Amino acid sequence: ESEFDNKFRWKKISMIFQGAMNSLDPVFTINEQFIEILTQHNFDGDFTQVIQDAIKAVKLDTLVLKKYPHELSGGMKQRVAIAIATSMEPRIIVADEPTSALDVVVQRNVMQTLGRLQEGLHASIILIGHDMGLVAQFSDHVGVMYAGRLVEVGPVKTVFKSPKHPYTRLLIKSLPTLSNKTD
Repeated sequence: ESEFDNKFRWKKISMIFQGAMNSLDPVFTINEQFIEILTQHNFDGDFTQVIQDAIKAVKLDTLVLKKYPHELSGGMKQRVAIAIATSMEPRIIVADEPTSALDVVVQRNVMQTLGRLQEGLHASIILIGHDMGLVAQFSDHVGVMYAGRLVEVGPVKTVFKSPKHPYTRLLIKSLPTLSNKTD
């Protein structure tokens, strides 16, 4: 690991990956995965307390710590990934489509959990995603990328009310509404 990794990753900036099932190691318990992250990044506090607090913060029972990833639902895995990502109280959290493999009810629950943690940590979240409805609900500012370039940036209300770039207009137009419902 580089000096950058030890100094910043998980402590100042952390990542919540798309599809938590791929970011959790199937051969280790959830508790062992927390310990691995904390050990790798020279955490010097009370491991047990930090781990339990992180799990409780995402509204999971501490019994989850004894389980393996395959024993958890998709929403529980995603909340474990959020707990791990926030356990060292980072200032910036990058969330790469954190709800893409989840049903709508679980998506909302996960995003509310993330929002609550963001406020508690006074952290910034960079939400990466294609779901403009989710972006509209949970973001303050939006940046739209097209062909690898940032083509539009602004407050969510401004961009949604008056999109400037054709791709932004298409993304917003693709949102389902009751008026464009077909029978």
